[in-house]
Amino acid sequence: MTHNGHHPITTVCLVRHGETDWNATVRLQGSRDIPLNEAGREQARLVAAAIAGEEWDAIVSSPLSRALDTATMIAAALDIPPDHITVRSDLKERAYGAAEGTTEAERNQRWPNHHWPGLEAKRDLWRRCMAALNDVARRHAGERVIVVCHGGVINAVLAVISHGELGTGKTRLHNASLTRLHTDGRTWTIDEVDVTVHLEQTAAEPLPTAQRARAES
Repeated sequence: MTHNGHHPITTVCLVRHGETDWNATVRLQGSRDIPLNEAGREQARLVAAAIAGEEWDAIVSSPLSRALDTATMIAAALDIPPDHITVRSDLKERAYGAAEGTTEAERNQRWPNHHWPGLEAKRDLWRRCMAALNDVARRHAGERVIVVCHGGVINAVLAVISHGELGTGKTRLHNASLTRLHTDGRTWTIDEVDVTVHLEQTAAEPLPTAQRARAES
C-alpha cells in the first residue's frame, strides 16, 4: 500500500470486455446481454495472461456476460475464486433503448434526428459510472482493483476525470484494452488509456504531460 500524505493510493485497472458478434458487426449492444465470440474469448485469455504477472487485490465486474466472462478468465489467471468477483449492476453498459441491436445506417434511417427512444442521458451515464468508480475506490482504499466493464462506462469515467478532453465521443477503446487510473481518495489521475500491447494490435495511448496534468479531478 502506497501513501500520499495520510491518504492511501488506490489503483484501478479498467478492462473493456472481449469482442462479441455485435462488436464485430458494429451493432449497439448497450444493456443487451451479448456473449463473447471466439475472438473475444481469445482476447480475454490474452488480457488475463498479461494481468497475471501483476499483483491485484480484487476484481469487480459488470453483470453482463461479456464482461463477467472476461473477469472470470482474469480471476482464474490470478488464482482468485470466481465467487470472489464483485458484480455491480451500476457498471452495465449505457442503455441505448430502441437503438440496441442496430447498425449506424439503420439508426440514421429510423431516427434521423438521433433521438433514440429510451436512450440513457449522457449526464446520467456519467454520474452513474463515476459514482460506481468512487464507491469501488472507497471500498478498496489502498488496494489494487481490476474493474471489467464496457467501453461506454470507461469513456464516461474518462470524460469526467479529464473534464471532457477524453472519453465519450472522443476516445476509442479496443476490446480487452486496459485503462489505468489511481486516486488518493480526493483526486483521480489517468495513467494510461487503451493499452493493447498484450493483443499485439496497437500500442498504448500515453497522455501528454500537459493533458495528464489536466486529467485530474
